[in-house]
Amino acid sequence: MTKTASTKSLWDEAANLITATEKHPFLVSMVDGTLNLDSFRHYVIQDALFLTDFAQCLEILANKMEKENNASATISIDSIKRIRELAVGIEEAEKELHRSFFTQWNINVTNNDIKSAPNTLLYTSYMLRVVSTRPYTEGLAVLLPCFWVYMHVGKCMLQLREEIDNNNKSNGNNNNNKQKQRPAQFDAWIDMYAGDEFEKEVTDYIAIVDTAIQHNVNNNINKDDGMEVLMKMKEHFVMCCKLEYMFWDQAQVLMDWPDF
Repeated sequence: MTKTASTKSLWDEAANLITATEKHPFLVSMVDGTLNLDSFRHYVIQDALFLTDFAQCLEILANKMEKENNASATISIDSIKRIRELAVGIEEAEKELHRSFFTQWNINVTNNDIKSAPNTLLYTSYMLRVVSTRPYTEGLAVLLPCFWVYMHVGKCMLQLREEIDNNNKSNGNNNNNKQKQRPAQFDAWIDMYAGDEFEKEVTDYIAIVDTAIQHNVNNNINKDDGMEVLMKMKEHFVMCCKLEYMFWDQAQVLMDWPDF
């Protein structure tokens, strides 16, 4: 290999898709306050279902890494522990925001009538298959977009929010201010995913993936095997970036299953 691989190699592979995601109408309209609240509710419900499966994926991945480490002692115990902590954090901290919304909206997400929508099921099924049946390096890659892309768009949305709000203030449009039109739930979502606590979780996970790439790709004695590992990691990263975009699409149009 002519250059050292890293998580940046994965990001660069999906760069055009990530750029498009930054401008997704769902995200932009959340910032400017024009997003239909029904679309946001649909998104939050589906995201809560998604996060339940995502936490399970992290647990499966941690178990697989532990078995790998028992066999070869090549994975840091701290990395395995941190992945388990992230799984717990999703259920106890990240989903707390969702639960607060459900309380405000008087929604019972334990209702058996609430099911994963098509793109939710597509995304979670893909992740669960990879973490369950493929090497742990691929499992790490398939879960990375949910961390990294969310943080990235959160930062982009925070910047856009500041630009919009500052522009409204400078124009003196206090009565028609977009900030007043934007529901508090939208701001809470932006604040969470653009916040320092989530960024720490993301940077920790990225570091774990970088370590895996270093060991399994850059330090692989068989360079062809190393390139194969990297190729599969890129494949899963790009696919899940596509599925992230489709998740926003789903919320935008209130996608559901056909009513037969």
